[in-house]
Amino acid sequence: MIDGLIGNDLVVNEDSCNLSCTYCLTGQSNLKQAHSEQLIFRPPTRDRYEPESLLGKQLPVIDSRIDATFRVPLLKVTGGEIFLVAGVMEFLRAQAAEHEVLVIQTNGVLVRDAHLEEFARWGNVVLQVSLDSHLHSGNSHRVASAKLHVKVVERVEAILDSGLDVEIYGVLNDRSVGELTAFARWLADRPTPPVFFPFPVRGPDSDQFAVRPDQIHHVEEFAARYDEFATVLPPRAYFDRLVSFYRESGRTFRCHLPRMVISTFSDGVVTPCPNIWFSNMGNLLEDDWEDTLSRVGETGLYQALLADRPRLDACRGCFTPWDTLSMYFDDEITLDELCSAPTYSPPAIRRLIAESKRRYLAEEAGRR
Repeated sequence: MIDGLIGNDLVVNEDSCNLSCTYCLTGQSNLKQAHSEQLIFRPPTRDRYEPESLLGKQLPVIDSRIDATFRVPLLKVTGGEIFLVAGVMEFLRAQAAEHEVLVIQTNGVLVRDAHLEEFARWGNVVLQVSLDSHLHSGNSHRVASAKLHVKVVERVEAILDSGLDVEIYGVLNDRSVGELTAFARWLADRPTPPVFFPFPVRGPDSDQFAVRPDQIHHVEEFAARYDEFATVLPPRAYFDRLVSFYRESGRTFRCHLPRMVISTFSDGVVTPCPNIWFSNMGNLLEDDWEDTLSRVGETGLYQALLADRPRLDACRGCFTPWDTLSMYFDDEITLDELCSAPTYSPPAIRRLIAESKRRYLAEEAGRR
């Protein structure tokens, strides 16, 4: 079993969202029957977090069993759209008190000023906001209605101006890539600029939405202008990988993410990678949950995911903001560069990442 995971990516009600992004990964996943039925594209289901509700009973158990086994200092909560869950702030409030960093991923539409004020009081929240462009033409795979897009941008602006630590997750697709530079400039002009992570659309249906060969020059030209937008960008080496991804028609570099982060779902399911939901390893709400977690890092799938070069088609088509962790392991960025991001800056997380790399290097040396 892997020691010292840094984080748990907890997916809450992944089939329920107030937007219907055409490229949604949940709509392409076959991990669960509900995914195959593409429930994500149907009207969202309202849920409630309270002591006697199903979520109220399940989420604390899932979180506590991961924490008891791996002592993860980072919890990321995502969906679906988690703010569709009435009472979710009660859960988030408790988790902020228990973890060094609480990362909340959202499309921002249902985030209210009162939420932002409370997050600021907690002092350890990072908001990851999904937005492909400030212009509707570039964000139209995510939001079909121009009228709704205006509301989305208004709420994102409130989040950006809140003073909280914010990361913008922008999916590069055939509509957004031409607005990459304009979007970065818009973000850089905010009073408190976020960190902007552009990354390729992915999933088995990604060819329908992917950046076309004749559009790759937009990514290359943006990378060449890195210094102009450095105040809102991750380390320069991130864009070396991004350009390589497009020039080589996919991922050719190693991924280390599964040795550091696990993915869990609000129904108890565990899967080894937060980026692509490969397989159901077991369920944390069942009696054999300890046996399930004992297999983390030990299965044949982990060997494939952590191989020297990507072995699986899904891995070859994957590159996300999580990649900065792999870049540190591969000496493409320093620990200081990695931990300049608020997600990884707390000392406890920094120490765990450095220790994980030391173990990895020792294991690699032992194989030679």
